[in-house]
Amino acid sequence: MAGKMIDLKNLNVQQLAKMKEQVYKEVSLIQDSLQSLKIAQKRYISSQEALESAKGRASGTSMMIPLTKSMYAAGQLINPEHVTVCIGAGYYLKLEINDAIQYFKRRVNFLVERMEGIQQIGLEKQKLQNVVTEVLEMKLQQAQTENK
Repeated sequence: MAGKMIDLKNLNVQQLAKMKEQVYKEVSLIQDSLQSLKIAQKRYISSQEALESAKGRASGTSMMIPLTKSMYAAGQLINPEHVTVCIGAGYYLKLEINDAIQYFKRRVNFLVERMEGIQQIGLEKQKLQNVVTEVLEMKLQQAQTENK
């Protein structure tokens, strides 16, 4: 159906119901995708903030190192100007702390751009869902009126 214009009034009740279900699934998938991207964004922001708090500390400084959002490990900064950053899929990079902070800023910006695009698509799908629902309800009312 992508790319084709369909006059919803020409569809029967079963076709409209199927289309409504399909669009509902697409809207749900978009919402799930947005939620996953927001979680990733929060992780990147958290990592960026952790690096910013470690920046400028002296070598040998004791601190709690964030392993996850809720789990920290005691550690010491050996070389505060270089950090190891997980870039995904089990790959790590050793970066200067300023470069690592910039990496996380770029990742956040990338996700924001993607989320904005997905939100736009989601709004369009929700509008379509509303129109399909309205036409379906109209067809059901017509069918009830004709059966009386």
